[in-house]
Amino acid sequence: MDSVIISRWLNVRRYLATSMTPEQYKIMTLTTRKTPLVSSLAVAVAISLATAITSATAAPTTGLDIRPVGYNIVDGHQDLDNPITNTDITADTGTTITEASNGSYRTPRKVIDDDDRQQVEETRTSPYRRVGQLTFQTGTDSYICTGWLISPDTVATAGHCLADNSSNITFSPGRNGSVNPFGTQNATQVWYDQDFGQEGRDWGAIKLDKPVGDNVGWFGITSTDGEDLIGDDARIIGYPGDKPSGTLWQHTGEVTASDARRVTYNTDTFGGQSGSAVTDDTGDIAYGIHVAGTPEKNWATRITGELFNTLVNITRQ
Repeated sequence: MDSVIISRWLNVRRYLATSMTPEQYKIMTLTTRKTPLVSSLAVAVAISLATAITSATAAPTTGLDIRPVGYNIVDGHQDLDNPITNTDITADTGTTITEASNGSYRTPRKVIDDDDRQQVEETRTSPYRRVGQLTFQTGTDSYICTGWLISPDTVATAGHCLADNSSNITFSPGRNGSVNPFGTQNATQVWYDQDFGQEGRDWGAIKLDKPVGDNVGWFGITSTDGEDLIGDDARIIGYPGDKPSGTLWQHTGEVTASDARRVTYNTDTFGGQSGSAVTDDTGDIAYGIHVAGTPEKNWATRITGELFNTLVNITRQ
């Protein structure tokens, strides 16, 4: 088999801990829809190449531990030699939901079957202004993902957007084409799971240099441990790489399967939307982080009790 296919397959195995064979990977690479970005940024889509999911209903969760690691940003780069020590980062917060905020501002992964996404023309309204485009570099290459505020200065996203020693990370809430109505903030600290390639551990959080959420607001988050979410709304707002650069798009589908760590849905997405919040149709409270998909289904890391506590504790840093 082509040595390039073998090499790429090995890389996918490393990030996803998948049992996919080289032959299956080759077929998927030939059938998965990809579109280059209009701008010079490349789409972070490698994580979208994943194995098929077996449908399952939710069950009470036990032992769903995560392994958070944090790094300060120094001169745009993660200070990998000095991980942040905080033994309380996963401590019980005493709650299972946080409230959303509209802020003080006053308003003046794959496509499944047909593309039902709609462009958000006015990104300065809520909840759209709580969502932002992430830009970052890995080596000499530039990429995009989507992030969303969960406190005045904390952004949630996918772990694979941060974990490969990503540098020069920026967040532009409410970006609309070439316009950044609320400016661009820089990352000062990042958190993600040491085992981000394993199911249910692809999550990340970013601390910003400015509390832009005081102005634009933030999403609430909730733990849904033990809940069967099948049939619930799955709304995703993000910055897909197959649309004009910097434009914000949304679609609401429904949950088709859920298990202890993952939620699967038929919502249309594309590369660049990794890290988007998965919410009900109100767009206020998130229960998942969109991370990957195939032409048949897309899925999110479920916000478990352990992940909820960790994210809330990061907001308090």
